[in-house]
Amino acid sequence: MEGSRRSQLHSCDPCRKGKRGCDAPKDRQQGKFNACSNCKRWKKQCTFNWIVKRGESKGNRRKARPSNTNSNAVGSHPEQPDEVFRSAQEQALKFAGFFASPESLDYASSSPSQLEAPLSDTSQFILPSQSDSQPFKWEMGLPYDLPISPKPVHPLNTYQPLMQGGVMDSPSSSVESTQTWFPQQDRVSDTLLVPRGPEWGKSRRKHHPEREYDQSSSSESQWSFCIASENTAKTSARAAMSRNLIRIYHDSMENALSCWLTEHNCPYIETITKVLPGEEWGPSWSNRMCIRVCKLDRISSSIRGRDLSAEENKTAARALHLAIMSFASQWTQHAEKGIGASVPAAIDEDERLIRENVWNEARQALQQSSGIPSFRIAFANIIFSLTQSPLDKSREATLDQLLQNDPAPTSLEAANRQLFIFRHKFTRLQREAAASKSDARGGSILANTHNDHLSQPSNSQLDPILTSYEHRTTLGLMFWLGVMFDTLSAAMYQRPLVVSDEDSQIASIPSIPTPETNTYPNQWDQSLTPTKQDVWGDYFLQSSIKRQETQYHPRWPCSYQEAASILSEATPVKVLLYRRVTQLQTLIYRGANPSHIESLIQKTLSVYEHWDSTYRPFMVDCVTNHDLLPSRIQSWYVILDGHWHLSAMLLADVLESIDKCRLGCDSAREARQFTNIVATLRTNNALAVAALARASIQGQDSFMGRDFHDSLNEVAFLVEPWTAVLVHCFAKAGYILLDNLDMSVELNIWSDRVRQNCEFAIRALQYLGRKSDMAFVVARNLSRSLNSKLYGASWNIE
Repeated sequence: MEGSRRSQLHSCDPCRKGKRGCDAPKDRQQGKFNACSNCKRWKKQCTFNWIVKRGESKGNRRKARPSNTNSNAVGSHPEQPDEVFRSAQEQALKFAGFFASPESLDYASSSPSQLEAPLSDTSQFILPSQSDSQPFKWEMGLPYDLPISPKPVHPLNTYQPLMQGGVMDSPSSSVESTQTWFPQQDRVSDTLLVPRGPEWGKSRRKHHPEREYDQSSSSESQWSFCIASENTAKTSARAAMSRNLIRIYHDSMENALSCWLTEHNCPYIETITKVLPGEEWGPSWSNRMCIRVCKLDRISSSIRGRDLSAEENKTAARALHLAIMSFASQWTQHAEKGIGASVPAAIDEDERLIRENVWNEARQALQQSSGIPSFRIAFANIIFSLTQSPLDKSREATLDQLLQNDPAPTSLEAANRQLFIFRHKFTRLQREAAASKSDARGGSILANTHNDHLSQPSNSQLDPILTSYEHRTTLGLMFWLGVMFDTLSAAMYQRPLVVSDEDSQIASIPSIPTPETNTYPNQWDQSLTPTKQDVWGDYFLQSSIKRQETQYHPRWPCSYQEAASILSEATPVKVLLYRRVTQLQTLIYRGANPSHIESLIQKTLSVYEHWDSTYRPFMVDCVTNHDLLPSRIQSWYVILDGHWHLSAMLLADVLESIDKCRLGCDSAREARQFTNIVATLRTNNALAVAALARASIQGQDSFMGRDFHDSLNEVAFLVEPWTAVLVHCFAKAGYILLDNLDMSVELNIWSDRVRQNCEFAIRALQYLGRKSDMAFVVARNLSRSLNSKLYGASWNIE
């Protein structure tokens, strides 16, 4: 085999990139060529080897069938470069269309500079609605190389080469130099961009090896251009999909957190602010918690006792990246509108494949990062715990079986254990620093930190997590988020709490007030600082109790800010009822004294009565005037009210269990049976849940707007980030109503009302079934049960 001189027009892609001489011979088809010496040495895939094999395989296929084309057809090259480029672009745009629409790509809240950026530039994705004043840009691409072909690609063929090739790798200095919290996508190697889609140019002529000698240089140059063109097309498809997924995360998770998690409803905030988060409640909100968690993770070395290594940083970024992508990929991108909505089979297959692949990748990434002490990983576990796992929809299963086999609680429990450790260490650091500062100067660690005339601060004062109010607040918000989700999860899945009642109390840090101002040395107002009290007592009821003393009762219509404030204030009260349910479950497990159980039952019912007198009228107003509410208020009240009614139905289950097992006092049990409190709780709250479903489904026209991504804006409850809660809520309501449907007597107004409300619960589950296999299975089973009970009457659910 004759050697070949170096020529820039005759080099494989790895040699050209590395500016090395390529010794690949021109007569490759006449010898046993497999790679040039450089590719063999560095174990690269030689481009010429791929071209030779492709030509041989195409030639062998063409020999098997006769050709009836004329001699004027182009046959000098495997395919023409312009044909390859055009096919790649069409396939990429077709696939990207599954996940984008003109409306969704034109973010109403994006700045013009963001929208002018070319789609092919995936190095920087700015958060939707994020203003230019934000400290960094969101740099995120897709976690894998999307197959351009609409045909499914096996996950192993898609993932393994790219993960090994470093697509998810971040620059080594990205965290320190560019404040990048997510890994940038490196340029994919050309060897990974071999077309996987339909065979291009099947109608082209047979490849003639003898003509390659004369045109090898131009052919190879054109093929390099084709590969680069395909890279651009695939990058554009990934960019479009990535921006859609980021927008979905923003419109669901961050939208909910802006109501659930604020500085004025969190018990672990040093200063209880009375300033409402107007910006986060407005039409353009940021990815507040994700940004703050990433910033906190960067400066929290004192809590974990060391800095994260470069590899750990990359692993944490990748885990959070994949968790967000997996969370956002739940929502179908191409569903038709309406109650009988469905996704075209071909598109559903593609979306399901992507959803399963990303979910598995996220799970593996979180498992591999379990030993890394990182706030980002804890936040990623929380997000992933809200993500529905793929199920075999053909298998039959009851709601209880689905909940028992749901892997979501394990991720949430891992996050809460990590957050509890972080809070424990942070509290210890605060106490040690306060004691050290008090001994040194008789003040607090944070005393007069803003005064320039003080002497040089100590090392402990320079710790950013101790001196920064923002970072301390972020830590408190994160811990409260974990406690809230831990409480709901324990009640729903009937699992023990990760953070006990004692460990979730407000930690009091000793401080010495100055005699001149009678305020804390850190300039906090003592009247606004949480005092030592039971978080699970009447702590969350005080605001509404004080408001009732002024004879003010919140009702709609009211101002937007007032409505948002009421819903945010009611969120901890909802959590309190779930906590009381878990406390009752714990007492049952421990076999507690009947008097203790009865005492806790009375405290639990007092929370329920407080809600009924304080927040229930406002919620009823919202349901009645659903079409008139702003879209964000719709999304907040529907989710909050649905969560509340589920907690009431769970309370009914616990009370029934206590009375059946005779765990309480006989007199109290008889009183509950006489008042029929269990059946009343179940029926009233099931009807209220059905009313929520009816208002959302019938009022969907009022919800469609530009505030939310197209995949979320059809009905209000589709915005819910924690799908399992609403699935449990609608399913439980549906089965309760089904039990109340008595077919043994002639149908009357009550029976017809029960049937209609059961149908609305089923239809709500069908909507949720677009993003949740659990909801799909439960809706199917409940629909069959209703049809069976109706004995084939005319009220079948289609």
